[in-house]
Amino acid sequence: MDERDWSIISALYKYKNITKVADIFYISQPAVTTRIKNIEENLGYKLIHRSNKGITFTAHGEYAAQFANKILAEVNDFKNNLADVGKGVVGTLKIASPSIIGRYYLPAFLEKFQSYYPKVKFEIYIKSSTEILKLVNSGLIDFGFTKHCDNYVEEEKHLLLTYPVLVVNKEPFELADLPNMKLVSYPYETYYYEVLQRWWRDHFEQQPQIGSRVTNLDLCKEMVFSGLGYGFLPDILVPECPYPLVTKKMYNKDKTPFTRNTWLVFKKQTLDNKISDLFYEYAKKSNFSEFLRSRNQINANTIYK
Repeated sequence: MDERDWSIISALYKYKNITKVADIFYISQPAVTTRIKNIEENLGYKLIHRSNKGITFTAHGEYAAQFANKILAEVNDFKNNLADVGKGVVGTLKIASPSIIGRYYLPAFLEKFQSYYPKVKFEIYIKSSTEILKLVNSGLIDFGFTKHCDNYVEEEKHLLLTYPVLVVNKEPFELADLPNMKLVSYPYETYYYEVLQRWWRDHFEQQPQIGSRVTNLDLCKEMVFSGLGYGFLPDILVPECPYPLVTKKMYNKDKTPFTRNTWLVFKKQTLDNKISDLFYEYAKKSNFSEFLRSRNQINANTIYK
């Protein structure tokens, strides 16, 4: 058995759901089932029973799951602390981030941390916020940068950044004009889509007119810059346009600004590791907004209202 086998047992014991485990490890449900059968054959004992009511663990399965959790914790500590003694802080941090944070903030943020601890390495994964929360919960990464973390306790999250979302268009407009304008839309994450829909319903009776549907935020930005419609864009993207744009700030029904947050999330046991604890303390003391790459500073030609 290898580390992945123990990880699958641990996750299956936690969630009692093969579909969820398959999603976490990015493999098919039949592959999970086959893997469990191979583990059972290897150990010589039945670990789980499947029925219409779901999955239950046998006594041998319960013991195997407890052992798996212990093994995984020890392996993680071993990997992170192997060269720690006498050689400074050494190890690898596993981090997941949405594309926009990974591109615009993370390189400078990690560069400064590595200047303090030059022997620390990073494994970076670009994922959606929903996927990031799965990875953090499963213990497959140390830290996640995410846009929402409503189900996390205060001790397992830290607010890094709050930035406004703007309505952006090449030509002058008023917010009241939006229902008659063409929107450039892309596949918003579920959480973001819901808050955008709530904002729209609070301001307009009719649905937005979709002029173009594109596959990602980057293409949406370029379409808006080219005058092919308006878009809902984070303010940090606007300075990338080489010529003036017109933007409008968005406000919620209660008159508060429409913003998005970036959180650092983790599990409390992660901080038992020295490197992870140092990274968390560094994040808490840092002004994350200062790590925005220089070419995304405010463009003086852009009209902000």
